[in-house]
Amino acid sequence: MNVETLIFAYLAICTSMIVFNCICIFAFQHNDTKISKKSKEFEKKITEQIQQMKQGKQPDDKHKAYLRKTLKKTGNLTALDETMERLFEEDPDAVKQYLSAIYPVFVYLSMEYRKKDEIRAAYFPYVIKRFGILQNTSFGIIVDTLMELLHEPSLYCRENALQAIYSTGDCDCVIRALKIIDSGENFHHAKLLTDGLLTFTGDQEKLSEALWEEFDHFSTQMKVTILNYFRFSTDRRCEEVMQLLSDKSQDDEIRFSCIRYFGRYYYEPAYPYLLEFAENTQGLRWEYSAIASSALAIYPSDRATEILKRNLNSSNWYIRFNASSSLEEFGLSYTDLIDVFDGNDRYAREILQYRLDQKKAKQREEKQREAVNV
Repeated sequence: MNVETLIFAYLAICTSMIVFNCICIFAFQHNDTKISKKSKEFEKKITEQIQQMKQGKQPDDKHKAYLRKTLKKTGNLTALDETMERLFEEDPDAVKQYLSAIYPVFVYLSMEYRKKDEIRAAYFPYVIKRFGILQNTSFGIIVDTLMELLHEPSLYCRENALQAIYSTGDCDCVIRALKIIDSGENFHHAKLLTDGLLTFTGDQEKLSEALWEEFDHFSTQMKVTILNYFRFSTDRRCEEVMQLLSDKSQDDEIRFSCIRYFGRYYYEPAYPYLLEFAENTQGLRWEYSAIASSALAIYPSDRATEILKRNLNSSNWYIRFNASSSLEEFGLSYTDLIDVFDGNDRYAREILQYRLDQKKAKQREEKQREAVNV
């Protein structure tokens, strides 16, 4: 193949790409125009119904039939989303009453969207959550549809369904959903689950209690997720977590989560365990020492300082780094750490010097901000 042929082939490919991009831009603009036009149509019709409700009447059956027919298209549901966003800003209470009055429409749509492909089906629970359709409502066809979506292989679909379920504010509903996720074959990242539980719209304390009651019925991975939720939620469960930490039969990942929990919440009974794990005289996995070295940051003491100094000599970088971080949190001076700087371990000196230099840099930045603010 000669050079001229290659050049012409390259030009043909470039031309095709330009044409394709132009077609896409035109299609997107056309689609946006259609959605905007439909959104204005929705706004007019819904505003009329809201005004009618303010006069003591309910939305017309004809209006509900119009919504059932129109909202079966995902593009129209997108247009409704834009409409509701504007109307919520104007009169949120009236919009909530309107949405409550047309609840049967969403029941019908839940059955329709369940038949669609994963991407289109995933958009329905997003709208349900966004509109707050299921607040204080955790039973019925819509919830059953959401539970079915949790079996889908699409992460996007499952996550949207979970977000809608969290909006119910019902603990039993959430437990049911977590058990479906836990027993399924599809991977769902623990961080997504933890962050989702923190958005639960109901009583967080009741949810925490319900999760603990069902704790033993979950897999190890889900137990770790629940422990992470305990760590980041406001409800304290120190006694329960302590039971797990002291139980040697528990999986290592569960005990790691327990150590992290006590690195966030000070709990005196956990202190001896943290010292033991940080020192790691029993030949446990190195993660015990690394995580415990970090958790000891809120347990300043001479014994903790002694163990953390020793961990600066560890061959494991994570153990050294976490130990230096905790020693920095103790607020120790250069004099207190002179034995480390005068020691023979260059890595221990360097990691500790790095932490102290970083602390000084932060202090300088804070002083500069204060000076600017003054």
